Amino acid sequence: MSKDGAGRNWRKVVDMIRGRQPVEEGPTEMEKLQAEIDQAREEWAIAQQHIDHVSDPELIDHAIYYLEAAERKYGYLLREAKRLQAKTSGQAHALLE
Repeated sequence: MSKDGAGRNWRKVVDMIRGRQPVEEGPTEMEKLQAEIDQAREEWAIAQQHIDHVSDPELIDHAIYYLEAAERKYGYLLREAKRLQAKTSGQAHALLE
């Protein structure tokens, strides 16, 4: 890297520290979890539609298994979101003390 390029990078770091330039951040843990919850909700809805339209007796067990798995995944992700929210609230509360 050239000396000039290194100087520009250093200035960017100093500007970020001083608050002149926003720090680029990726999605938060809660945002990632929300995306997973949305996807799980869609999978659950699809599983419900699937079970409503299955007529072959051999596929009914599969449809039930698929629905139960989707429900469990959705429930698990909701519990994780509550846990994360409580953890985040606890951290915010600790900062205020």
